[in-house]
Amino acid sequence: MNSKIILTTAITLISTVLFAQTPKAYITNYGSDFISVIDIQKNQKIADITTGSKPHGVAVSPDGNWIAVSNEGDNTVSIISAADNKVKQTISVGKTPHQLSFSIDGKYVLTAINGEHKVDVISTANWKLVNSIPVGKNPHIVLPMSDGKTAWVTSEGDNKIVKVNLDSMKVVAEIPTFGFPRVMTATPDGKYIYLTIRWFHGQVKIDAEQNKIIAQVLLPQSDKFDNEGKAAHGLSVAPDGKTVYLTSQFTNDVTAIDVASDKILKNITAGKNPNWIEFTSDGKFAVVSNTSSNDASIIDVANWKVVATIPVGKNPKRLWVANTK
Repeated sequence: MNSKIILTTAITLISTVLFAQTPKAYITNYGSDFISVIDIQKNQKIADITTGSKPHGVAVSPDGNWIAVSNEGDNTVSIISAADNKVKQTISVGKTPHQLSFSIDGKYVLTAINGEHKVDVISTANWKLVNSIPVGKNPHIVLPMSDGKTAWVTSEGDNKIVKVNLDSMKVVAEIPTFGFPRVMTATPDGKYIYLTIRWFHGQVKIDAEQNKIIAQVLLPQSDKFDNEGKAAHGLSVAPDGKTVYLTSQFTNDVTAIDVASDKILKNITAGKNPNWIEFTSDGKFAVVSNTSSNDASIIDVANWKVVATIPVGKNPKRLWVANTK
């Protein structure tokens, strides 16, 4: 092997190490005004990033370069560079922003504006607010679908979820939920949506093609009662589309449910008041934010067990898992 080949090989290896993307969890700490970053391979917190007041929602761009955080306390969205963990833009949005997501093509940040009954649309080309879409009362969650053309939004005040066409930026369908909708997730093929509902200890299954609820899964019932409606909350479908994981704020468990049969497979104890859950892209690990114990649980999916508990900030809420630099 000549020296030129050796040099080229060395540069390639160094570049791979320096610029490789690794799985990280970005977690909002509602009571601390910063987000925490966890390196999932190392099972350790590697950074805290100051945002605005009461960070609520978080999302990572499809290319892994940007993190968006909605700040409920000061009605802004922070745009953070994944390369250096620094806030590059702060964008004013409507009153009381909740969860947000990047569109599948990465062109927009879609933010549920709970206090003004709309979704604010930010262009990633210039980080400017370019549109606002009326979606019903008190939108909470924005869920872009795998077709890249649509997103579903929960309307808490109207007991429904609505479908938004991202070309026309208009609502094109709605599904009554017969209760206060909380959190949504979808199978990778977009065929099914899973939804939690306030005061309901379980999940409902929605056929996204027929636009109707078709099944439910009940978790073990509890004598506990919460006047804010806490019960089941966060949920996420594994990347292979075979299992959905659901958090219980009553039992402090994460429940694995088979997508094909809607049967419970396993209960895994997490921290106190588990809020949100997301998988790594390879499906090997799931990360849970625990609001009342101020930490995050890392679950080894193959072995159904928590392998690490990592302290974060106060009252962790949302999280997003992505491969970033």
